[in-house]
Amino acid sequence: MFVSSNLKCFIIVAREKSLKKASEILFVTSSPISRRIKLFEDELGYKLFSRTDHDFTLTKKGLELYEKIMPYYMKISEIEDSFSQKSTNLTIRRSVMIGVENLNHFLYNILVKKRKKTECVSYCSSDASHSLESLLSGEIQAVISHRQISESGISTLNFYSEPVCYLLSTELGNYQLSDMKNIPVIIPKNGFHDEYIKTAHMKILTLCPAAQVIIVDDIDNYLFLIGSGDAVGLMSESMVSFYKNKYCLTNNLNYTIERSFPELKTYIYCLKDREENLRLALNSILPGEMNSESAAGEEC
Repeated sequence: MFVSSNLKCFIIVAREKSLKKASEILFVTSSPISRRIKLFEDELGYKLFSRTDHDFTLTKKGLELYEKIMPYYMKISEIEDSFSQKSTNLTIRRSVMIGVENLNHFLYNILVKKRKKTECVSYCSSDASHSLESLLSGEIQAVISHRQISESGISTLNFYSEPVCYLLSTELGNYQLSDMKNIPVIIPKNGFHDEYIKTAHMKILTLCPAAQVIIVDDIDNYLFLIGSGDAVGLMSESMVSFYKNKYCLTNNLNYTIERSFPELKTYIYCLKDREENLRLALNSILPGEMNSESAAGEEC
């Protein structure tokens, strides 16, 4: 509202020192950010960054500008946030900034589809260790997370829920729980939060004590094992759809929904005194059965 887009892009790129990270925070591709930086440099008449691939390092003049303007930028941002809360109508018109934990391609696709229903919502990547701090400070108006958060003054809203599936080779046919002892189950960290991984691991071992469970950072490097029938992947339905579309794996991969596992739930957290405004702003992207009290008490 009070801060130009060019200045905002400069501040975030300078802070993150990476065009890729800035792109995740601003929830846009790198091209428009790069263009805005170039426009800002043209307006000022000097280079702000030394560019190396996607890494941006401040020049001497850029660092001087950043250090001088940052305190004013923070103050103006606080004033903007305070002013926007004085009227419900104004709050709805302005862009609601929502921090997203564990931002990945699968959740990104869901957000983009839902974002088409409203023009007042923007998203940024949020570190789980700082999400609540950013929410309490007003830097963001809400947090999207798979985690269950129970804090005084924080409201919980249901956002999205999806089943968990086994991704497997078509050669395996009807995959049975008894097959777990012969075929390793791969659980990717980029698809689940830590608590769900622990829950899934224990569930698999309960169903089949002899099962081999492999926890990996990213399942990309293990898709060939799954496709050849030497492993089975555990992932959310949106994650399955993403990989099948990305790699055109419809011919040699299939998936089955595992009903014995709890669904992967996604929540929106906000301050209780801002819940009403947030509900109005997000009305078109929240499920009709949304209930803040019941969401807070559900088991993940």
